[in-house]
Amino acid sequence: MENLSRRAVLGAGAAAAATWGLASCRTNNQPSGREAAEQNANVVLPSYVPVELIEPDLPGSEEVLPGYFAYPRDPQKAIETPPGEGLDSIEMMYITFLPSPGSAAKNSFWGQLQEDIGTTVKLTPISSGDYGDKFQTMVAGGQLPDIMNMPSGSVPDQPQMMEKLFADLGPMLSGDAAKEFPFLANIPSFSWRGCKANGTIQAIPQHRSKTGDVLFYRADIFAEKGLNPEPQTWDEFIEVLEGLTDRAKGTFAFSNVGKMHNRLIKMMGGPNSWSESGGVFTSAFDDPTYRESLAMMPDLVKKYAHPDSPSATYAQFREFFYAGYTGLLDDGAAGWDLYVRSLKSADKLGMMRPPKYEGGGQAPNFAGKGYQGITVINKKLEGDKLRAALNVLNFLAAPIGSQEHLRRKFGVEGQDWEWDGDLPSLTDAGQQSFIDLQYIVDSPLTLGPGPQGEVETQYEWHSEDSKNLIEDPTIGLYSDTSARKSGTVGREIGDVVTGIYYGRNSLEDFDKALEKWHKAGGDKIAEEYGEALATEPPD
Repeated sequence: MENLSRRAVLGAGAAAAATWGLASCRTNNQPSGREAAEQNANVVLPSYVPVELIEPDLPGSEEVLPGYFAYPRDPQKAIETPPGEGLDSIEMMYITFLPSPGSAAKNSFWGQLQEDIGTTVKLTPISSGDYGDKFQTMVAGGQLPDIMNMPSGSVPDQPQMMEKLFADLGPMLSGDAAKEFPFLANIPSFSWRGCKANGTIQAIPQHRSKTGDVLFYRADIFAEKGLNPEPQTWDEFIEVLEGLTDRAKGTFAFSNVGKMHNRLIKMMGGPNSWSESGGVFTSAFDDPTYRESLAMMPDLVKKYAHPDSPSATYAQFREFFYAGYTGLLDDGAAGWDLYVRSLKSADKLGMMRPPKYEGGGQAPNFAGKGYQGITVINKKLEGDKLRAALNVLNFLAAPIGSQEHLRRKFGVEGQDWEWDGDLPSLTDAGQQSFIDLQYIVDSPLTLGPGPQGEVETQYEWHSEDSKNLIEDPTIGLYSDTSARKSGTVGREIGDVVTGIYYGRNSLEDFDKALEKWHKAGGDKIAEEYGEALATEPPD
C-alpha cells in the first residue's frame, strides 16, 4: 500500500504543481538546472548523532535496523518543555492511510497529543489518493498549513516552489546545529538526501530502511506443498512458481506483475532505475537486462500470475496473498507487522532471498531511498515560531524508550491501549482513534518490539540484504525535466511495457517507445542528473 500510494501521490503532486503558477513566475534571475545543482554542492546535512534511550536486543547501524523483543515498561519523559510553547496553535496536513480520526474533543489520541505538545493541534489528514489534489488546492489558494507533506522529486520548479513557500531550515539543522534537535539528528544521514534545495535544507525526511523490498512468501503454503523457500537457481525458482500455481483450485504464484518484473531485473543484476559511470547516467530501460527480462514476462504472466492481475489494486494484491490465492508478494520490509496481523500468525509468513539468475548466491536487492516522503514548514513561520515548529517535529521523532514515543504510537493507557505481555496493544477504541502521525515525521524505524522469533527473522533478512544492495544513483539529485515530464513520457513507455506483460504489445513496440522516450525528455533527464552529480562534493 505505501509503495503504490506514494507513487500515486507523487504523480498527482506533479500534475497539481504544474498549475500553481510558479512556471509563469519564472524569471531570468532564477537559476538554471546546473546553477540550482551547484547551489546544493556544499549543503551540510545534519550531523548524525544516534540516540539510544533503551538498549536493543539486536544491535542496529545506519544500514541495519535494531531489534527489540519487548517494549520498555516505564519509559521516561525525554522532552521537559512542551515543544509547542510560544505557538497559539499548529496546523499539520499529511498523507493518511486511515479513516478520519474525528476531532480532538472526541479523540483521546488527539487530545493526548495536544496535551503533550502544549498548544492547539490542528490535524488535516488527507487520504493518499486525494493528497495531490488537496496539495494543488492549498498551494493555489495560498492557504498553507504550518507543516505539511510535500510531493518530492516530481514537482516542476520544485526548488523555486520550496524557496518561495517553505522555510529555510539550514541555519538550524546543518551540521552540528542539528544537535539542538536531538531526535531529528537521530535520523541517519542517507535519509536526508532528498531534503536539499536552494543551497540549504528545506525539509525533514520520514525515515525508512535502506534495505529494499521483500519477496514475502506464505510459509504455511510452502510447507503444505513441500516447496523450497530458498531456491538457489532460476530453475529452482521456477519450480516454486510451478508448485504454487493450480488453476483448478484458483491458486497462483503472484499477482503484482510489475513487481515480479522488477524482481527478475534484480536477479539478473540490472540497475536500480538508473546507472552511472564517469558522470554519465543511463536509464534502466537501456540496460540489456531490462529488455531481456521483459521478453520473459509474457510467459511468466500467462503461466503463474493471478488472472485478475491486470485490474487489481495494490490492496487487492495483498488480499490475494492473505487469502492464499497467491503465495508470493513483493512489498516493503516495513509491512511485516501488517502482514502478520492480517494472517493472524507469524508462522504463515516468510521472507525469501531469491537467487541470482545464473546461480551462485543471493541476488542483489535495490536499495531504498531512505525516506518515505518529506515534510516542509510554511515560510510564514520565522524566528521563535520556526524553532517551535522544529521542536514539534523533534517531539514527533522521539525514539523508543521515551514517554513521547509510547503516547505517540499508542495513545492513552487504559483507553487506547493496554499491556499484552511485554507489548502495548491497541484496544478496539484505540484502533478507531489511532492517528498515523508517522507520515509527518517519525523516529528511525526498529524491528519490533515483538516476539523474539519474529524480530530475529526480520533482523536476519535485513542483515543479509544490506550486504548486497544496488543504489539508485539519482537519489538526492534533482532533474527539472524529470519533474516536469517523467509522468508523461514515462507513462507512454510504461503502457507499452504493461502491454507486453499481457501480450498486447511486442518488443518492437518497446524499442519504438524507448526511442521516443529519449527524444521526449529521457536524454535531457540524464544530462541534468549528470550536471547535478558534477556539483556534488566527494564522499
